[in-house]
Amino acid sequence: MKKIVGDLLKNRNVESGLKEYYGKFMEINNKYAFIRLAMNYYTYYVVKQESDGIMDADYDSYLKKVNCIIEKCTKDNNENVTEDIDTLNEIRDEIIGKVKDVTCYVDMYNIYEHAINRVEYRFRDDELPDGYSDENYTRKLMQYILEDEDNMMVNSKIKDVVGQLPLKLTKSKFYDMLSNGLSIYNGSTKDSVDDFLYMIKSSSMLEKTASMEESYPYLAEAFKQLKDIHFKEITNEQYEEAKDVLSEIAAYIDEQMDGAMMIQEILNDLLLVLYTNEFCVNDNIVKGCVEIIKDTNLLFMNKFSPKTLEEIEDMFVMLEGEQEKIYPLLASYDITDQIKESFSETISQLQLDEVYEVVYRLPKLNSDSMFVEMEKEPDNSVADEDYIETKKKELCDEYAKLFKDNEKAVNRAVLSAAISELPIFFNNISELQDFIYNTLVTCNDKAEKLACIEILNGIMQA
Repeated sequence: MKKIVGDLLKNRNVESGLKEYYGKFMEINNKYAFIRLAMNYYTYYVVKQESDGIMDADYDSYLKKVNCIIEKCTKDNNENVTEDIDTLNEIRDEIIGKVKDVTCYVDMYNIYEHAINRVEYRFRDDELPDGYSDENYTRKLMQYILEDEDNMMVNSKIKDVVGQLPLKLTKSKFYDMLSNGLSIYNGSTKDSVDDFLYMIKSSSMLEKTASMEESYPYLAEAFKQLKDIHFKEITNEQYEEAKDVLSEIAAYIDEQMDGAMMIQEILNDLLLVLYTNEFCVNDNIVKGCVEIIKDTNLLFMNKFSPKTLEEIEDMFVMLEGEQEKIYPLLASYDITDQIKESFSETISQLQLDEVYEVVYRLPKLNSDSMFVEMEKEPDNSVADEDYIETKKKELCDEYAKLFKDNEKAVNRAVLSAAISELPIFFNNISELQDFIYNTLVTCNDKAEKLACIEILNGIMQA
């Protein structure tokens, strides 16, 4: 396989390489997927036994379908692989939709947490630390930011710090900063622009889905409660109630995301197994995985299992180190992007389009982005000046409506979140230092400054 990959990357023996590559790549994906499926399926069963609240009713119905497909997969006469793949992809798309819904509420949670944190010290007797000065604290923040030599780490720290400063910006200044941030993408791909817009909009709770309220009515109602808060006149009792609501929201979101992630891992693994079914090695490792999966499936289906949970767990000894052994090979053999870019015409001439469509899916199913959409094609067309200007106007109009609909404290949280996602807008270190100092020195709200200092201290100590 190493030689096949090397030859293809050097544009040598292309036709024979393409004919050999897909089978061997599917083979290694199949073995890796069986190991992961055995581990994730068993883990999910254990977690489900310990916590009945891990899934909502939809996830329970998805699990039933998955269990039925796995039951067929562990038998030798599964003749409906294509039909099962279609079913799993439908479930996968539905879960991605639910995750998009709940992610919108995560964005809202971050904004309200920011706003509510800023009023906490109104109800405490804390004072600024002894010897505190804005000048000294600015120096401390600058030392933290610049202690790394890696520019990416420095930029990340700048974003973290800027996002927690007590910013006071006019809307016109904010729109100018947005415009400058978008202008950087003039001449890039539309995909790059859209990724940037998604990042900015999601950080500002502008990203919405049509189904989010229907999917999560509890979260929709909880955020209506928070939206009714008048931060300027908030009482201690209202603050405590808001904190409790936020805590309940966070626990609910964590539960939903845990359920989605665990079932999605199983779906991705199972899809990999089915897509590569014809290239199964069926060695002792794979046979052991099939046995673990089969016995776990019997437990899920409430059927007689010849093994206890502990006996199934003992079988994982045979898999120790196997995943770590295969993954580097899987990564080094994945040249699917290069193949797609360089050899699509040759693949068509060899009549291998159908099999390579499957090959291109495998890395997505194996990626850390478990909710990646399979059918989404990149838009690499150029984002010209007209496209950028249209996006600027649309974005500013969305912010204008958002600012009109929300309290000042919430809007300031939105400004902080959005600015922290903009491309670095400081020309040099002195500009950054002046920005931090001026932001601190112009903050006359002691409660807000205390909250910001506490959060920034936490960032520096992390």
